[in-house]
Amino acid sequence: MEKIKPSINTTKEELQGRIDYMMSEKRRIEELSKINLKQAIADFRILRKFADDEWNELILVRNEEACMYNQALANYKDFFTHLHFQPGRVNEKNLHWNLDEFSQANRGFKI
Repeated sequence: MEKIKPSINTTKEELQGRIDYMMSEKRRIEELSKINLKQAIADFRILRKFADDEWNELILVRNEEACMYNQALANYKDFFTHLHFQPGRVNEKNLHWNLDEFSQANRGFKI
């Protein structure tokens, strides 16, 4: 999925699609971890980088106005404030904790 390009015209459907993508990847990685832990960890790193990149784009000064005046975009930005990953490298001990952060964030996310 391409990096977000926030604007006043960003739709809630587009943002829901992005949330759905992250949640789908989270579930896929959970299943993958049962048969190939090493690949699941690698895939989680990709998912986390996607989330980090989204957050970094949303907090740029050039996107401040869009996030302020587009309620769906403001709610999407809030999704990322609920992601509290364990520090350090992802490993078999903290993979599921970190994956669960997406579920926690999704519970608080409503467009």
